[in-house]
Amino acid sequence: MSDRFDIGAEPVSEGIDDRLRRIRAELEAVETLVRSEAEARITPVEIGRVVRSAREGIGRFFDSSLFADPAFDMLLFVFLEEEEGRQVETSACYRASGVPRTTAVRWINMLLSMGMFENAPHPTDRRLTLLSLSEQARTGMRQWLGTMRPLIERMAAR
Repeated sequence: MSDRFDIGAEPVSEGIDDRLRRIRAELEAVETLVRSEAEARITPVEIGRVVRSAREGIGRFFDSSLFADPAFDMLLFVFLEEEEGRQVETSACYRASGVPRTTAVRWINMLLSMGMFENAPHPTDRRLTLLSLSEQARTGMRQWLGTMRPLIERMAAR
């Protein structure tokens, strides 16, 4: 063992910097993996189902007209139906909104004019119209429901 400085030796600080970079990269990889596993466990659709159940159940405790929000209920209903691979007839959307048909029609027309809903004729029954979310509305619902994931995870971790 020598106390002499070797000119060809790698400075200690560079070796530490390399190790720190590797550790940071490994931590980022683990963080990404944990985040993707959490996202896989609790999907926006599952969160949407919880929200919908909560909204439907509120009428058992309070006058449901106090909490009527047909636009939100329709958006959530159509989102969940489409995510399950089902087409949505306008009449189903009326029923899901929880408001009278004439009120539901006004809200659907407003959502269509705002570009949140798209409509198309039913393929086999010309009397019916199908509703779907626009790509913008679908993305918005996914993002909004996704923002609730950390809250749900914190509650589940308790």
